[in-house]
Amino acid sequence: MSPVPTQRSILVDDDEAATPSAWVLIGTIYVAKLSTIVLVVWAAHNYQATALVAATTWPWLALTAALGTGPLLFHRRVRCVRAKLAQLRRAEWFITPPSEPTFPTPIR
Repeated sequence: MSPVPTQRSILVDDDEAATPSAWVLIGTIYVAKLSTIVLVVWAAHNYQATALVAATTWPWLALTAALGTGPLLFHRRVRCVRAKLAQLRRAEWFITPPSEPTFPTPIR
């Protein structure tokens, strides 16, 4: 008798299972290339080497800017949405904006 397939085995096919390993490979190549660029510029200590590295690796530099901008914009948007959500939650419970606490006046 064959085992009953689980919900997970039905939903996940072989193509989706291989995707994370491909992204790990791309990330490793990306980090290795950028660290090599930084090490060459750091070891050269002159303007000509920096200009040569920038001229020969500009596609990688453009890719760095493009890949780095996406997560930064995403996290900025998440912070803005969370701040607005917190503001809406505060507004739900407070009719007046928060101010200094008012203490009752003593009876004389």
